[in-house]
Amino acid sequence: MILLINAANRDAFPDLMDDMFRIRHEVFVDLKGWEELRRSDGRETDPWDRADAAYLLAVEGGRVLGGARFNSGAGPTLAGEILPELFAEAPPIGEDVLEMSRLFARSLETARDLLSPVISELLVAAAELQRIVGGRGALTIMELRLAQSLLAWGGHPEPLGLPRRTRDGVLVGVLSHATALASRNLRRARGMKGPAIWWAEGPDDPPRLYADILRVDPVGADWSPPDGFTPLERVHLAPEEMAEAFWRTRMR
Repeated sequence: MILLINAANRDAFPDLMDDMFRIRHEVFVDLKGWEELRRSDGRETDPWDRADAAYLLAVEGGRVLGGARFNSGAGPTLAGEILPELFAEAPPIGEDVLEMSRLFARSLETARDLLSPVISELLVAAAELQRIVGGRGALTIMELRLAQSLLAWGGHPEPLGLPRRTRDGVLVGVLSHATALASRNLRRARGMKGPAIWWAEGPDDPPRLYADILRVDPVGADWSPPDGFTPLERVHLAPEEMAEAFWRTRMR
């Protein structure tokens, strides 16, 4: 299950958030060797784990198996601050851009496999989230072979510079465009027959598909993000609020 964690439900899931930060430390510090991020409490955080960050978490049995983080592209971005050399020009910024970072899977074996089921499901959910919130796209730094796989699956990652070899392999900066067609292609390519994002208000709330609450599939042609919000503001709406804003415009 890929669970959306945003401003509306984040405080209700402290255990999942703590698990995510601890597993990120295992993956990015212990496995990948990012020693500058090592912390004595075993929790990997950085300046982009802000109050306005949202997360997609792969959850099973109350444990985090993987995740990805989303921030506004309106301010300083991780891509622009950490690896500006990956971009032919300054990375795109603005309120109509999201940045996706810290894509990871829990086990060391899975983390080494970029095409693992956990990573694949997270990427499908990320495309679905982009469709829900709209905007120009998601700014992302990813390994070249993952970007190539997205293209092969029917996705639309636009390269923003030439690939470069780094300590983490060959990386490329992209702006991913989650069109309805690209999102449906990703679902089919990864063997998923329906929506990927789930929602719960807290640990005791039975999870529901975000699309079921919307009463429309966000990767379908009938969906368009409601006006009057930035992509980041839409990310942080509870799905009932998103559904109300969408259907209110349709009822006029």
